[in-house]
Amino acid sequence: MNAAPTPPEAYPPRSDKLNADTQEMSNEVAEILRLPETETLLTHYDEFICPHQISEIGNESDNPYRSYILPLARKQIGLLYAVLGFSASHLGQLTGNQTMHEATAVEYRMKAIRALSEEIRRSQASTLLEDEQDAVLAIIQILLLHDIAESGISTHGIHITGAMSVCKRLLISEGLSGHRRRAVFFLGNLAWLDIIRAFAGPERLCFSQDIRELVACASESTFEMVNGCPREVFLIIGGILEKSKEHTLGWLTWDEYQIAMLVAKHKLYSWDSKEKMYPSTDPRWLAVAESFRFACILRILRLLDDLRPAKSPEIQECVARILDATATIPSDCPLIELLILPLFMAGADSLARHSQYYILSRFKEIERRSEIRNPVPRDLLEKVWAARAAQPPDDDKNVSWTSFKHKLVAISYYELNEMLLRCCLKRGDIVIFWWLCALYHSIQAFIPPRLVSNAGAVWTRTSSQILNLNCFSRIDLSSRNRCNIVNKLAITTASCSCPPLSGSNSTPSLKSVGSHTTMPT
Repeated sequence: MNAAPTPPEAYPPRSDKLNADTQEMSNEVAEILRLPETETLLTHYDEFICPHQISEIGNESDNPYRSYILPLARKQIGLLYAVLGFSASHLGQLTGNQTMHEATAVEYRMKAIRALSEEIRRSQASTLLEDEQDAVLAIIQILLLHDIAESGISTHGIHITGAMSVCKRLLISEGLSGHRRRAVFFLGNLAWLDIIRAFAGPERLCFSQDIRELVACASESTFEMVNGCPREVFLIIGGILEKSKEHTLGWLTWDEYQIAMLVAKHKLYSWDSKEKMYPSTDPRWLAVAESFRFACILRILRLLDDLRPAKSPEIQECVARILDATATIPSDCPLIELLILPLFMAGADSLARHSQYYILSRFKEIERRSEIRNPVPRDLLEKVWAARAAQPPDDDKNVSWTSFKHKLVAISYYELNEMLLRCCLKRGDIVIFWWLCALYHSIQAFIPPRLVSNAGAVWTRTSSQILNLNCFSRIDLSSRNRCNIVNKLAITTASCSCPPLSGSNSTPSLKSVGSHTTMPT
């Protein structure tokens, strides 16, 4: 008697499913690459964006943004979406094409976020291939740069947290070695972006000091060429921001914290920039290093005492050293694009009108060179200067720039919320909607209630549109999933501290501001 035939498997083997997914992704990449718009956007990224992302070799073939990201984007769909979104945003700003800047860029960005989410989820269950690991790190960096290009700020840590997930698995599996130059390059840049975010709030630091040390040891001179800050200074300020985070969380006493700060300050004062190696023999690299060294000293002084008068001799000495260093770099030098952070830190404590004018003039030079307008540093400094000028003569307490950053964050994110929610309502994209729920809660986590009221009102109004079940007409959802979404929305909406704005259908547009150069806001 013949045996009964073996019934077919309910699900294909895991390897078959992965191969099928890979083939489908390859077909999708090939299809997108055939589009005329794709070639236009990739060419714009290659010719206009890449040269401004790294100093000195900006337009050469060995530019890592050109040699690493573009070839990888032609193989990895998520990175391709991220690059197209970033390029569409930048090109739309330059040409005044609102459709490209808002609709096209946002659509590609949403697809990139969705692809990133899927890759990070997969990385939890299995080891990603080398190209897939590097693509995740590259997507995160491009999304962060897109954030900054749109609003001049990068506050949301969800992307960097995702990088940490992949980074830990990479370290566990094979460590950071010379043959993973591409991964080291991406991780080094993400670690610096993490530092920039932590300048505004050390509690938001994601990378550990151990990882920063590994990255600094494995990195090449491209780290300084992209970020400006010498790796030794990067490690010192990273360590002190980690101590500040521990103190904020109650893990360090004030005495322990103060000792750590004073030791770090001494290290920076003792650091001899003349004895260090730089990407080239150009003496202006020494000026870049000096400006970052004293910018970090200024941050330490403010972490020790945020109310210390700006006229303090030690603070004014740091301001003068930064301004003297940056003055040696002319406007036609590529290194000028690295100086936003030092100039901003000096500006926050500048008292003389001529110093303030000089800093604003340098910002304009950077904007002209990069062809991207970033008003955030200027706006923050002008708020600080105006508040300081309004103080009574007998009040010399410092006015901190960090006291103004929350309002800018709220405005930027509630506008971003509305734009993405409009896309969600049209396209039925629940994945992005869940991301927005998490985004709003992250805003509430670090913005005082009185400053989040506007964002809360807008969120309440737009989420109430989604609570209307008619918006699910284009979405194939089970009743259970629909109830889960409604419950989540109800919780989110109830957490708002202000009533909804009834009878208003207008939505503010996302403003075209920003630069790929980072701001600690």
